[in-house]
Amino acid sequence: MNQEASSSTNQQEILKDIFAGRDLTFRDVKQESIENQINVLVLNIPDSEKTNQEIINAISKAYVATVPDGWFDWRPKETQLDSILTQLKEIPHQNAGISPLLQFVERLVQDDNVPKYIQDKLKELLNVTPIENSSKYISKQLLHSYLLIQLRPEVNNKILLKAWFIPDDNVQDEWERFKALTVDPQQTEIPYVPEQIPTLLNNLIKQCFEEHLQGQPTELTVEVFLPRERLCDEVEKWQYIDDENFSITIGTEYCVIVRSYERLRKLRTVQGATWQKNWLKVKQIWKNTPCHEEITTLSQSCFDPNKLRKSLIEKIVLKVCCCLSETERNVLFSAIDSAGTPILLLSRREVQNLKNATEFDKLLNDGSLSELSVRLKKQRLAADNDGDEMHLGHHLVLLWDDPNRVPPNPALEFLA
Repeated sequence: MNQEASSSTNQQEILKDIFAGRDLTFRDVKQESIENQINVLVLNIPDSEKTNQEIINAISKAYVATVPDGWFDWRPKETQLDSILTQLKEIPHQNAGISPLLQFVERLVQDDNVPKYIQDKLKELLNVTPIENSSKYISKQLLHSYLLIQLRPEVNNKILLKAWFIPDDNVQDEWERFKALTVDPQQTEIPYVPEQIPTLLNNLIKQCFEEHLQGQPTELTVEVFLPRERLCDEVEKWQYIDDENFSITIGTEYCVIVRSYERLRKLRTVQGATWQKNWLKVKQIWKNTPCHEEITTLSQSCFDPNKLRKSLIEKIVLKVCCCLSETERNVLFSAIDSAGTPILLLSRREVQNLKNATEFDKLLNDGSLSELSVRLKKQRLAADNDGDEMHLGHHLVLLWDDPNRVPPNPALEFLA
């Protein structure tokens, strides 16, 4: 029997199973079979529901969430189901992992806007397909998860927002590690509007915990990639309303650090190599307290940029105790990028004028470097409980640039 005839016979068997209402029997379900079954299920939706915008949005949302980041930089974003399924089949994946088509099915099953009888049939498809290495997380060990939020500057002072989630930072396979989050059903990036942050944050947090972790305990860190001129923005004070109508400040609920967007464009440059080399030093003392020789301290706002840059060579931490103007901050961040300094601890106000000023040095000296963001979170919580605007915890910024945790964005490779 030739391949075309075999495919036709296989499709007829699937059609019989579905329209007869029988459970699907176990067999080797290839991608073509999955595609056929999904197509038949959607074709079986009554005409009265085929134009249901909720179903259309559910398919589009699952599609956008399944494709790798940067996929639409080089390919059209399809709107017809058969074209969507064809694209999903083209996505490369490791043999041991769940295929993109099955990831697409999983997301449709979890979407309440998909009719229940369609969900039930899709669940049968999942049940008969071997997915032992599915991306679902069933272990009850504490994970270390990361919510990555990127603010990308555009022309005309526009800023576009995009987000990813890393459920388990121990997973290093790029296809499995990063989960693109939905910021809008129809597009992967949206204009950054500060007034919309509470709604957006609530949506992103729900996706992380409900769609990906599904009850798995985790220590969540929020990393915000910012343009250089916005690295001192008070992103740790972003808030959202939870399901119980409580106002949640992310900097007191989770570890919040900032990242340099400009550095994403320098991974393949001299600065990128220096940055990576310095991060190797960070990992060598990961469980230790950094010594004096590994830290540069800036105590005065009037500084020589060249001398500062030279003082940062071979150092891994810059501690800034003084208040800087916007121009001085930009020069400072330029020196950091040039020297490849991966960690910056900064106060937005003069440290000596703040309550608990002695805590500034303790942040670096009271424990391992790996727990610095946790100690910072405690300071922010103490400041929130204290209510004093001059508390140190209200003004701390931690830039923590790990070159091994960079969002998958192929377009950036051509911008260096």
